[in-house]
Amino acid sequence: MRLGIQKTSLVDYPGRVSAVLFTAGCDMRCPYCHNPDLVDASGEYDHGLSSVEDALLFLERRRRLLSGVVLSGGEPTLHPDLPALAGEIRSLGYLVKLDTNGTLPERIAPVGADYIAMDLKTSPARYAELWPGAPSDAADRIRRSVAAVRASGAEYEFRITCAPGLFTEEDAEEMAGLLEPEDPVFLQRYRPGRVLDPDWASGASPYTEDRLGGLLGIIRRKAPQARIRGL
Repeated sequence: MRLGIQKTSLVDYPGRVSAVLFTAGCDMRCPYCHNPDLVDASGEYDHGLSSVEDALLFLERRRRLLSGVVLSGGEPTLHPDLPALAGEIRSLGYLVKLDTNGTLPERIAPVGADYIAMDLKTSPARYAELWPGAPSDAADRIRRSVAAVRASGAEYEFRITCAPGLFTEEDAEEMAGLLEPEDPVFLQRYRPGRVLDPDWASGASPYTEDRLGGLLGIIRRKAPQARIRGL
């Protein structure tokens, strides 16, 4: 496993100054992904990644400045040695946050994260649209991951990117069925820019404030704490 390093973040780990470690490779192909270089683990981006040893050495030097480390990607749980890396990071005195897409529910708990952010992409039945070669139990995997996050004992949140055409009112109704009243849920606006599918950069427009509010209202029927991040 090789890692990209963002040395300092004030927004990726709630309430903490953190570093972000990005793993390469993802099993999904969300067209609005803002980390396109990390999607393909065999891509040219690998030359800019650091070894685990170098990443840990960096974290050791930064212990007086940082209190958290975010394991992101790509999809970090694709890497079987992620729990070992998380253990090494905790041994340096850091709290660990895991960002995951939930496609591998059995790999969430072994990381032992202190905070988990799971992305909910669309209604479970539509995951095959974003997941090349999705297994027949794709929808069930997402449901199991939601349950695993809740059962982990970690602080957690579910994140929904309001991607045009992929998160509609109908999808919101279906996704609300995954949620419980106590769940912290954050909707976030789709942001144009450099994304995995270039057509999205020019062809997809973010939802209006009114439509975002309507989607939030649907989610709040099951998760009253839900809110729009940044508003």
